[in-house]
Amino acid sequence: MLIGSWLDCLIDIDRATEFTGDDVDLYSKLIDLGREYERLLILVPTITSAALSIYVQEVAAVATVPKQLNYYKPEAAAHVAWATTAGTGAIAISCESLGGYRYVRIYSGANQAADRTLRICGVRS
Repeated sequence: MLIGSWLDCLIDIDRATEFTGDDVDLYSKLIDLGREYERLLILVPTITSAALSIYVQEVAAVATVPKQLNYYKPEAAAHVAWATTAGTGAIAISCESLGGYRYVRIYSGANQAADRTLRICGVRS
């Protein structure tokens, strides 16, 4: 198993808009994991209550509109958007189906009252 480096994943509510449809209170900056990974670990600090989702990109260009990560949910026999339930953070998350992406953003389902720094790490079998 290959575990990447832990990286800061900042939801910077003061940053400039980076892509069409960007809401700086909701999206993190683009994170380059350094290589493609199958899974993602996320450490979430205390946040303004929100559901968190993972968005991915094929390229490093910050102007690229990210795509929401979908995964196969066996019990429902359907593809669904990856998201947590709403909460105030202070948790660790293991996303078991990143699907080989290198560039990711974390999306917060509610505006954050201040900048939030999550920590993320890619995992490869």
